[in-house]
Amino acid sequence: MKAKQKGLLTLFLALTMQISFAQNKTITGTVSDQDGLPLPGVNIVVDGTTNGTQTDFDGNYTISASEGQSLLFSYIGYKNETRAVEASSIINLQMTEDTEALEEVVVTALNISRKPRELAYSVASLDTKALTETKSVNAATAMVGKVSGMQINTVNSGVNPSTRIVLRGSRSLQGNNQALIVIDGFPSARGVYDRISPNDIESTTVLKGSNASVLYGSEASNGVFLVTTKKGKGKMSIEYNTSTQFNQVSYLPELQDQYGAGGFPDGTLFPLENVAWGPKYDGQLVDGSETYEDGRVLQLPYSPIKNRNKDFFNTGITNRHGVILSGGDETSDFLLSIDQTNTTGTIPKDTYNRTNARIKGSREYGKLKIGGNATFFRDHQNVTSSTGGRQSRPFYWTLINTPLHIPLNGSVDGVDYSNWQTGEFTRNEVSFFRFYENPYFILDTQRDKQDIKEFNFLTNIDYQITDWLKASIVTGYTNSTTKFKKETGAFTYAFQVPDAYSNLDAYGATTTSFLFGTDRFNSDILLTFDKDFNDFSTKLTVGQNTRIETTDFVSVSGNDLIIPDFYNVSTRTGELIGSEATTEYRRMGAYADFTLGYKNYLFLNLIARNDWSSALNIDDNSFFYPGAGLSFVASDAFPGIKSENGISYLKANFSVTKTGNDPSAYQNNSTFTTPSNFPYANTVGLSQSSDAPDPFLGPEFTTSIEAGIEITVLRDRLSLIATGYQTNTVDQIIPVNVSLASGATTNVINVGEIENKGLELDLKSTLVSTDNFSWKLNLNYTGFKSEVLELTEGVEEIEIGAAAAAGARIVARVGESFPLLRTTAYERDPQGRIIVDADGDPIQDTQEQIQGKTVPDYILGGNTTLKYKNLRLYASADYRTGHVFYNNLYDALEFTGLTPHSVESGRQPFVFPNSSYADGNGGYTENTTRLTSGGGNAFWDSYNEIKENYVTDATSLRLREVSLTYDFNQDFLEQIGLSELTLGIFGRNLVTWLPKENKITDPEFGLDTGNAVGIGTQQQGPPSRTFGASLTVKF
Repeated sequence: MKAKQKGLLTLFLALTMQISFAQNKTITGTVSDQDGLPLPGVNIVVDGTTNGTQTDFDGNYTISASEGQSLLFSYIGYKNETRAVEASSIINLQMTEDTEALEEVVVTALNISRKPRELAYSVASLDTKALTETKSVNAATAMVGKVSGMQINTVNSGVNPSTRIVLRGSRSLQGNNQALIVIDGFPSARGVYDRISPNDIESTTVLKGSNASVLYGSEASNGVFLVTTKKGKGKMSIEYNTSTQFNQVSYLPELQDQYGAGGFPDGTLFPLENVAWGPKYDGQLVDGSETYEDGRVLQLPYSPIKNRNKDFFNTGITNRHGVILSGGDETSDFLLSIDQTNTTGTIPKDTYNRTNARIKGSREYGKLKIGGNATFFRDHQNVTSSTGGRQSRPFYWTLINTPLHIPLNGSVDGVDYSNWQTGEFTRNEVSFFRFYENPYFILDTQRDKQDIKEFNFLTNIDYQITDWLKASIVTGYTNSTTKFKKETGAFTYAFQVPDAYSNLDAYGATTTSFLFGTDRFNSDILLTFDKDFNDFSTKLTVGQNTRIETTDFVSVSGNDLIIPDFYNVSTRTGELIGSEATTEYRRMGAYADFTLGYKNYLFLNLIARNDWSSALNIDDNSFFYPGAGLSFVASDAFPGIKSENGISYLKANFSVTKTGNDPSAYQNNSTFTTPSNFPYANTVGLSQSSDAPDPFLGPEFTTSIEAGIEITVLRDRLSLIATGYQTNTVDQIIPVNVSLASGATTNVINVGEIENKGLELDLKSTLVSTDNFSWKLNLNYTGFKSEVLELTEGVEEIEIGAAAAAGARIVARVGESFPLLRTTAYERDPQGRIIVDADGDPIQDTQEQIQGKTVPDYILGGNTTLKYKNLRLYASADYRTGHVFYNNLYDALEFTGLTPHSVESGRQPFVFPNSSYADGNGGYTENTTRLTSGGGNAFWDSYNEIKENYVTDATSLRLREVSLTYDFNQDFLEQIGLSELTLGIFGRNLVTWLPKENKITDPEFGLDTGNAVGIGTQQQGPPSRTFGASLTVKF
């Protein structure tokens, strides 16, 4: 018996050892695509276990398994594969693309995943690589030129430039026209997209029209940017990414350097004057300061200093460091991201610092999935005041107005102009000119400081009730606080100068503080139905949305502070000046989105939403907007049209949608203000606003029609998406003038209509694809036109915005494009020649004239990628044309005598170009003999009154981005213990081609981010270009 037991024991141990040896078997292999190219990152799991791995950069893998088990291979965009483990220890696999799986990655409104074939409207998606090729620290600027239908303008320069994002033109005359930003399902404030780190973004989906964005409510009437941030996946990893960028001034206004300080009368030397109407530069020594009591005075050569203005600017430096800790498995994911950006500007002493921190994760518990996302942003900005000095001028203006013979850079004969505090000959009211302060004084004492802190919290809860029914709750909250402080240092005389040639008076130190806070709550409760019935598929989402927003604003200022360099209103002299405001807004919405599909090639989409808004009259606060669309995949309905080298995919779509955009809070209510010195002296009183709003003011409504076609040929190597659209926005919310007898000046009402039409083309191509080399080229075209069809009865035109100088305005005019630039202009004869008077001077027209529209006729964008093995070259460019730009900086320089045309005649009388004069018989004679009344200050002052002189063609061609990147080979990385190592060099805005007539600044700059586009100001600094290098390391 014992012998028998021993025999059984021996057999059992042998079997156990055999199984053990089988479990320790090592399987190796290579995974490639259908063209034989290696696939990195393929997930490989032993079926029924948690044992898994991924392929490396070259598609190789190693995993332990036993005979009889199976390996599961999965990769996004490819069909899942299963291979049995047999006697061989090598399993190679060639995976096949799954076109339907590829379609499933498209994210639409409310983070609903849809196949592109189901969509009845156009969308565009960009992944993280498209946004980080040249390591832009601003996600918005990284999008420029990469999607049709989109116009992004960087409206100023500096350490933290603002951007304006408009999709498919302006729909509202005076309301908001910028796209809604939605981050991980939470509708966010517009500025968040400027602050979020591009390295945190997994993808951005652009819903260009209201057809695609109606589910987000009235905020989304101008389109939506859907931003999906990265999440953890696979084994735990640590990524470190960094870049260093150098920012340099690319060009400055072209200035005349023949004549220097003085004038009045022309040609008279006044060395302490700022305007350049004096004599020609001759190199002789002239006074460079006031005279001290002992008779000393600074002497300077009267010669222009070459590159003086450009050399004043620094090379700005941006250092960015980011760390991402992430991981995940089949039921959970986790990611922690921290990003720090530090920037010094081209303007000395300007700085910008940004901190981003994000934690994101999710976990599945059977049918329940819970996710969360918490984000912290902090921006701190310290820049030279935009309204510095006695004349409240921007620094750029003060610099340009400093006469060109003044040596501002470095020390000259022991005189250092940066030492305005104690330096001899450089202290205030001693040096160089008497109408503006020393630029270094402005840099040191006139500062604008801004600090933004923002917290965002988002939770997602999904419960899969059945395999076809899911309930979801998405709730988010954001708290944002902006602190702004303006510091203006005291200006005092170095010593009193009798009979000084100056109007610059001493002034005390002042400070103003603003505190702006926003709390926003947004919640969506969703029920999603997804079920197939034989040849039919159905998808239905119904939901309820709650949006609550509160804003608080407080400002306080104090004058004549008694403690130098201590900018605190508690040290002011006299009364405090302040104001306070609070707004509250609430909107409730209910919506439904239904898609019915037939045989996976024909889809009907119906959509509807109803909102209840607190901004509307309580008796009429509800508005409804529906939509419908069709999508037809002809290549699946008629497979015969497909061929290997011909058509592989053909789709057509059509949709029509109506959206509503409610007024802002309190726009339909009379409000009260507290005017200064009202009713008298320091007595505080309330005064009713001059606006007389309509208590039943309603929403603006936009009807959008869109039709498109998508075709893919040559085995998916060439694709074209063409989309045409038309939007009509009625019931515009605008103020119209009313009789003063009513007690008001304007009445805010619903009136007017604006129409937008456009064509969008997106072409994607793979020109070359071999084992070692590939070349991809993407092009996009945007052509659009906005036209004002109607305003209120009896009103043909309204003003949208105006330049600082009188005589240049942005207007909306019935029957014409929008927006339009209207300026003072010349009187012209029937041939278009400028009419001059008997003195040869041009005559100003009694009416202002339209100069053109200020948005392009069309925009061309393109980007290309050439890859040889692990080396990748990328470039992007765009071209805009068909619009004009009013250059206020050029206008202002006329006063100073620095414009190049002011010296073309040697400051002598001349025949005005392209001019004529009346012949006395009702006709006009070409002017070849009549000279202007002068060529100096008096003439050019009159010339300056006609603002059409400063309107230029806004055409531009830009090389936006260039990068050269190298990804190290996986074999090398394994030797040093890394999973990824990438080095790159890059440049942005390297070259800008402008028309010869624009010698001043970038026509992309603007007054602000509002609707008065096409007006430049003195607030912007000079355009700049960027060079840099980057490193990404992943463990």
